[in-house]
Amino acid sequence: MYLVAMARQLHILVGSLGLAALTASLACDLPHKPLPLPAAKVLSPLWVGPAFSGTWFAPDRSGEGISVHILDNGTALALWFTYPPAGAAGQQAWIYAQDGRVEGDRVIFDSAITTRGPRFGPTYNAASLQLIPWGTIELRFSDCNTADLSYAGPTAWGSGTRRLTRLTSYAELECGGKKKLNGTGTRSMEGLRQRTALWFDPAHNGEGWIAEELPDGRTQFFWYTYDENGEQAWSLGAAPVSGDHLSITDFYRPVGTRFGSAFDANAVQRVTWGRVDVDFSGCNAGELRYQSSIPAFGSGTLHPVRVTKVAGTACVESAPVVPTGGTWSSSPPRMPTAQSEVATTTIGGFSYVAGGFGDPQAFYRFDPVSNSWRTLASVPGGRDHPLATAVGGDIFFAGGNSQGVGDEVTAGWRYSIAQDRWEAAPELPLVTQNSATTLNGFAYFGSISGDIFQYNPRTRALRAIAGQRSVARDHAQLIAFQGELWMIAGRGGTPFVETRRVAIFDPASETWREGPALNTSRAGFAAAATDSLLIVAGGEALSSAPVHTINTAEAIVAGGLAWTSLPNIPSAVHGVPGAIHGNAFYLMGGSGVASAAINTSEVQVYRW
Repeated sequence: MYLVAMARQLHILVGSLGLAALTASLACDLPHKPLPLPAAKVLSPLWVGPAFSGTWFAPDRSGEGISVHILDNGTALALWFTYPPAGAAGQQAWIYAQDGRVEGDRVIFDSAITTRGPRFGPTYNAASLQLIPWGTIELRFSDCNTADLSYAGPTAWGSGTRRLTRLTSYAELECGGKKKLNGTGTRSMEGLRQRTALWFDPAHNGEGWIAEELPDGRTQFFWYTYDENGEQAWSLGAAPVSGDHLSITDFYRPVGTRFGSAFDANAVQRVTWGRVDVDFSGCNAGELRYQSSIPAFGSGTLHPVRVTKVAGTACVESAPVVPTGGTWSSSPPRMPTAQSEVATTTIGGFSYVAGGFGDPQAFYRFDPVSNSWRTLASVPGGRDHPLATAVGGDIFFAGGNSQGVGDEVTAGWRYSIAQDRWEAAPELPLVTQNSATTLNGFAYFGSISGDIFQYNPRTRALRAIAGQRSVARDHAQLIAFQGELWMIAGRGGTPFVETRRVAIFDPASETWREGPALNTSRAGFAAAATDSLLIVAGGEALSSAPVHTINTAEAIVAGGLAWTSLPNIPSAVHGVPGAIHGNAFYLMGGSGVASAAINTSEVQVYRW
């Protein structure tokens, strides 16, 4: 079951070579006007992330617990499996909460609900579902394994606090980091078949399942539903998964106690429920068969589909292949202005290009379907080497080097895609000569030191995350791939030396590890990724004589061990944005001369 819609109802709820390019030709190596430091909102250094997903309980209250999912959109979902405060013996209750706000070390649910109405089984009628406002829930985490829960429910339920500890971790989302890795540091295919999520049968809206894949290879299944009288009921069980098949022969119902101060762990009885078998047909669907030993529940078949994605998880249906057989072409139309060292992001099927040498306040949108460009509202401040990424319906444009045009004070801006309008976002980081990306509903900005900055667009809070300090990351690329952050190549040192090194940041454990090195050392290159493919292309080499632009491209796929060379780019460029749309990788503009902004407006496309 997925209660999103229903819960909301409760709320009624310069040319190819122009003067600008020539005058900027050495700008990559010249000092730039610094921007003022922003007054960032300070939060606890602990931020709730993917590893906080799991089931939590109070040890002195064994028999009830709360399953918390940190979702890939930056919100949270919770299901509290418990008992009613009063009623007949053997009754159960569950409390559902969604749209949880993640604020530093806290997760806040403003409008939890309970339900009742449908009868279990083949006569299940979703139209009889009643959504009943319950109250608020807040979790404050002191570390990855400890939390304090506070709640305020209806009068009969009351309010209170309790200390929770972790009951379950999820496979590949443990506090200590990833376990299923290849020798080169990439996630193995075995670790990329994760089905931990909320599931429901669309014909049975109002009930559903939580699948929890555990580190020991078992999957724990919670079924939250109703009894023969339309009152809430829940059951659970766990068993190892064999391929795409899960067979839980010991499904049971905990009963016998009450919510709140009347809770008695010694009174909890584990009542045998029956058997549940699930055959998954890929990552997002399956068939569930059940046979209960309790006559009121009987037997039957249901068809679960996945309705959430837990932050940090990935599910790849089959091993992808690097598209080495593609071809490059020059695709009209050209960019409106010859540009390099721009900010770029892709969202909603469009790519956006902002700032840079050529026109530091330019802002364009590329539509790959109509193969056309549209000019949008100008960036308020002129910048080269800025960073941008999109979260939800907004684009966040940060840092860069001042070009002395427009707003020279603000550190960054938020752009509303729907309104074609900019507003100041002074809390954004002062970063330059790297790139930004989006993961799990947060914006991440790279820096030339290799540090990254995590930004919460809902609270406007910012925190710094120390990078892998063994190599600087000037003109590197920060890319979200397979639930993690890849800091790719770049340069550092005196004089600058390009690197092949890749560092991978796991947001669950908040640790770095070494990834597979590129085939070619490069900086100032393009990079873009899909769910299963990551491509880099172009760039420049300033540490070799003579300095030169790079015409090679390479790619890696989900589960891959190493980078694979792709056909060479026809026109070598650096300071160039990249984007993937469908089976095509786009290079838009860039400079054809190393350590200079001799810009082009050509769009080069690799299609496979």
